[in-house]
Amino acid sequence: MKQLTRVVSTTPRNILDIRFWPTDICNFNCEYCFPGSVLNINKFPKNIETVIKNFRILLDEYQKSHNKDFFRIDIAGGGEPTLWPYLNDFCIEIKKFHNVAIKLTTNGSRKTEWFEKNTKHIDKFSLSCHYKEVDISRYIQNCDYLWERGSRVGALLVMDAQHWDQCLKLLDEMLRSKHSWPIQAKEVVDAPGLDFDSYTDKQKKFFTNPLKRIPDSKWILDNLNELNYYQSIAMFDNDEAEPAAPNHYISKLGNNFKGWKCSVAIENLVISHDGKITGSCQEEIFKDANLSLFSEDFEEKFNRAKLDLQSIICPRNCCSCQPDTHVSKQKI
Repeated sequence: MKQLTRVVSTTPRNILDIRFWPTDICNFNCEYCFPGSVLNINKFPKNIETVIKNFRILLDEYQKSHNKDFFRIDIAGGGEPTLWPYLNDFCIEIKKFHNVAIKLTTNGSRKTEWFEKNTKHIDKFSLSCHYKEVDISRYIQNCDYLWERGSRVGALLVMDAQHWDQCLKLLDEMLRSKHSWPIQAKEVVDAPGLDFDSYTDKQKKFFTNPLKRIPDSKWILDNLNELNYYQSIAMFDNDEAEPAAPNHYISKLGNNFKGWKCSVAIENLVISHDGKITGSCQEEIFKDANLSLFSEDFEEKFNRAKLDLQSIICPRNCCSCQPDTHVSKQKI
């Protein structure tokens, strides 16, 4: 039986992906949200000028030392980023001196008027749909508005094995919307008592193709360079290789990378609610673990800190977040 030995990301080497969690407050209370989220402790950084300045310092370092000249910032997190009052200010300012594309991952609960006022400088939107909390009429209205405005928008339907029928009803309502924005289904695999084996065979088959609606051919042609449906190449010990879609490793139960060498430090970062900078899986990449991008003394500490941008050795039993599974890594 062939064994997976290497994962090669399809993201070009000049791109750095950053997930930025600006707040740990949320108007939803989803039981499957990842551990450490929605703590209501850090709230959000109020010193917006300092946050922007420190962001630029970090981007400058990656551009100068690691040939990163394009930055994709996904403003998301275990909090609802639209509750950060400085979101619009950040998006405007962070684009002034670097080549930045901004994606907003939101639960889509704000009124459409909020999107009209605060999202002109955001390039892409992912609206996650949660069966327990969503107002599906407002959710669809917001997706329709963004689509009509010409924004790149997609729906991410979170499928819970224990509430499967409710999730399917939401999918049915989305499919009846007046526009054909893409819909992707995502399994919950990192909640208490839930992993991919928690799903029935019928439910697992549902995820064979996670895309539940694809827009028309014109949209596909206009956005061909951005689709990147295959997010990495899976390589095996018999020299075979196969392209990997978003849920490839999770659905095949091939997401145990403990002990592997992982390139997360130069491909995919997280800036968490307290300003800490880590790999996207929240593993340490800096020598100075107390470094906070939100702090007034960040520049001084950053200049003293050493970037440990070699491959880290994965300490985790399970890589349960889809983007993390596609970071370049190699079995030792």
